[in-house]
Amino acid sequence: MGIHREGGYSANVEGYIVVDGFRMRLAKSNGTTLVLNQPCDVAIPPRTDAELVIIVDGNKDSKRIVLTKGVNLGQRAVPYEEPVPF
Repeated sequence: MGIHREGGYSANVEGYIVVDGFRMRLAKSNGTTLVLNQPCDVAIPPRTDAELVIIVDGNKDSKRIVLTKGVNLGQRAVPYEEPVPF
């Protein structure tokens, strides 16, 4: 559970993506874009499948995503989408 502080709660949050076994930490994300913690040091082609992993207070959740435009060397902002479930 989060720590109660004046004005709200805090939580321990960690996020990363996994592409072909390679793990990249996230700085932040929203429903369409991931921001990598460090510039990417590998090139990833468009439409590559990845796993988005979010851990909040030790509770892990993950889902499959597609890196729509891939990732270029040095890039931090990475657009993604969730694949159609069927």
